[in-house]
Amino acid sequence: MKITYEPNIGCPSCHIGISQNNPFRFKSEPKAKNLQFLGLNWVFDQIFVHESVKMAFEKNGITGISFSRPILHKSEKELETIYQLHVDTILPEALITDNLTAEKCKYPKDKKSLKFLKEIDSQLMKGPFCGQKKYNFPQGQKMTFDIDAFVNLPDFVRTYEWFGSGGGANRPILISEKVKNLIEVNNWRGIFLDQIKLKKKKGLFNSFLNYRIGQKFR
Repeated sequence: MKITYEPNIGCPSCHIGISQNNPFRFKSEPKAKNLQFLGLNWVFDQIFVHESVKMAFEKNGITGISFSRPILHKSEKELETIYQLHVDTILPEALITDNLTAEKCKYPKDKKSLKFLKEIDSQLMKGPFCGQKKYNFPQGQKMTFDIDAFVNLPDFVRTYEWFGSGGGANRPILISEKVKNLIEVNNWRGIFLDQIKLKKKKGLFNSFLNYRIGQKFR
């Protein structure tokens, strides 16, 4: 991550605010030929796709994305089989936080957590701590957003709010139903879709028109 992300940008403890400035580096070409979407175990909000996905998105006019090639670490050559899918549009503040739990980036106080973090020499024991808030991913309920924020937005956006826990934080990717239909029609693998809820802050209108997209590890 030190090579891929802008130094001195974002929190070194929880990663809120980090910004990519160089290509991701791989040891070798990915061997998962049957997966059209790929992810990294240590970076949860970046998605990589095979060329077939890139071509289909471009053919169907999917908006809010761009592509770049990761590189091989030793040779500095671009990978031949996959692209990184970039999503840079940030949704306006729209998250409805009722019943969501949140935490701040600060020195942990729980004794069990302190013992575990000390054993693994975690950055969370060292700081610095930014004090910013991130929401925990909801369990057993859907992320809910104000529907007015989705007017005239592209097919791919990221949430304004940060989600995660401990030493991880990311801005989840939201997609339109058009993208969801493309994924299902083509039976693409390696990704999960989690329906979100769109709601009027003042009123009773509810809808399920958008989805959260994320990595699916095997």
